Amino acid sequence: MINWQHARSVRFSNERPPEWPDGVFAISLEGVTLLGVHEQTNKLYWDGREIVTRHIVQLGTLANWLAVFSTIGIFGNFALNLGHT
Repeated sequence: MINWQHARSVRFSNERPPEWPDGVFAISLEGVTLLGVHEQTNKLYWDGREIVTRHIVQLGTLANWLAVFSTIGIFGNFALNLGHT
């Protein structure tokens, strides 16, 4: 049986790299028990609260089309050069 109060009291390690921002600490081995995954949605939780992730890069419609055409062009160029060797 897990002692949840103990896990919460030792959830962070006392040591951390000096280049990390103030207030950011590593998770202790005992603190890992506070991580959880929702069975149906596969969302990650820390001590019952959802860990929110963000999409940093979102391409617009034009950028998506340019990426598709560039990929087709690159693959076509590869196929043509492969035939000439």
